[in-house]
Amino acid sequence: MLEPDILVQMFRSAGTRVLVAFGGEDNAEIWAKAEAVAHGLPSLAAVIRVGGAGAAPAAVAGVPVIDFAVAVERYPADRLLSGRVFSPDDTASLFHTGGTTGAPKLARHLHRNQVFWVWASKYLSGFDSTEVRLVGVPIFHVAGAVVGCFGPLAKGATLILMTAAGFRHPSVLPNIWRIVEVMRANMLTLVPTLVNQVLSIPLNGADISTLTYVASSTAPLSTTVAQAFHRMTSLRIRESWGMTETTAVTCITPPIEAVKVGSSGVRLPYTQVRIVQPDGEVARDCAPGECGLVIVRGPSVFPGYLGQEQAAHWFDGDWLDTGDLGYLDADGWLWITGRAKDLIIRGGHNIDPKMVEEVLFGHPAIQDAAVVGAPDAHAGEVPVAYVVLKPQASASAPDVLRYAAEHVPERAAIPRHCFVLPEMPKTSVGKIQKNLLRVDAIERMFRAALDGIGSGAEASVQATDRGSRGFFVEIFVPTREADDAVLADALRSFTVPYAVRAAEGA
Repeated sequence: MLEPDILVQMFRSAGTRVLVAFGGEDNAEIWAKAEAVAHGLPSLAAVIRVGGAGAAPAAVAGVPVIDFAVAVERYPADRLLSGRVFSPDDTASLFHTGGTTGAPKLARHLHRNQVFWVWASKYLSGFDSTEVRLVGVPIFHVAGAVVGCFGPLAKGATLILMTAAGFRHPSVLPNIWRIVEVMRANMLTLVPTLVNQVLSIPLNGADISTLTYVASSTAPLSTTVAQAFHRMTSLRIRESWGMTETTAVTCITPPIEAVKVGSSGVRLPYTQVRIVQPDGEVARDCAPGECGLVIVRGPSVFPGYLGQEQAAHWFDGDWLDTGDLGYLDADGWLWITGRAKDLIIRGGHNIDPKMVEEVLFGHPAIQDAAVVGAPDAHAGEVPVAYVVLKPQASASAPDVLRYAAEHVPERAAIPRHCFVLPEMPKTSVGKIQKNLLRVDAIERMFRAALDGIGSGAEASVQATDRGSRGFFVEIFVPTREADDAVLADALRSFTVPYAVRAAEGA
């Protein structure tokens, strides 16, 4: 969840005049956060409170508070009293991009973008007004709002939001199969990290026969995990792929029997997907099966970020650089292999972390796995594995490294180090925050180098992710004679930028 200062920055850039916030007793911190945000928005004209048993306060930060349940009764359900007519090129909404450094950018979605998605999703999913969809991902994210809600709302289907906190509510995941049974749900949307957790929740006799479509998005799903889910439920997970900048989904697995496990499906109608090897602003198309950068264009592609429309990277004018790596097979199915920024380069050898993660998911004790690059004095970067164990499972870091050494097919891709975590750092929609893992790996590597000269216990190491500018490392050590030369020798060969600051008593 974003903190109030980041929200204030975004809302100010958007010119926000009305703030809508959940005011129920569950997740009471949301209303407290809304009050804090309201005090930082001088342009605010009203606050709308949704939910809550008690009476809404009369005002917040000097602006009136409107109770949604009371206000909505005064308006017709089938038309706008304003008589406003929308153009396809009008901005329909602004979605934050979930950036990892600084304030997130606001992606503009046009009405034409969102209407196209609603039509395409109905065309490819086959669902109609009889659909009963369970949504647990946050509806402030495109995965929850656009993918989860727009389709069923437009079709007049049944949409069930699993508590205001969604999957973050402690009662939802442990009871997911019971919820499916009671609600007679036929569609459930998950993300890869949730699929891993669901596998540890037994069916216990729950009748999930109504469930026919289980979707996964936001990140590539391990084929090992997908196959385990099929063995447990007899259901095939249908993956999709997209991003905030393409409204939601660009490729989707259609409701057919011949699902290609591990693929993100086929492109939406009227959408073009290319795999290229970029050379400046020129792109060479890859052959089927050849991995490259995924670029797209079509009616779902956004026009740009609010106030910085040229910030996105475009090829050949109107092809959007997604930043993802993947390939198209001979049948036109898309296979995502990772993010360009996640690629690990070890001594000039490109390593796909997804390949290593796939191996780690095969370990019987591992629930979550992520592989990132860490600085190395000789190879530039080396793979480092982070794992979370299944409940009641046991495995040590050396156990995981031995398993990886036996099963990873490329010698250069075998992780050099492994760290067992109680949980992975994740975004609000369950994507593993690899940038935070890279920060952790960098700090660990620098501490190890300092340990080698006897300064590790006394030093303070802090790495900062500066986005496209790379990582910056600050090292504070006590001042002693001859320290500077020894310290410089220990750190000179690292390939990431660093700053060394000596301070008395630090």
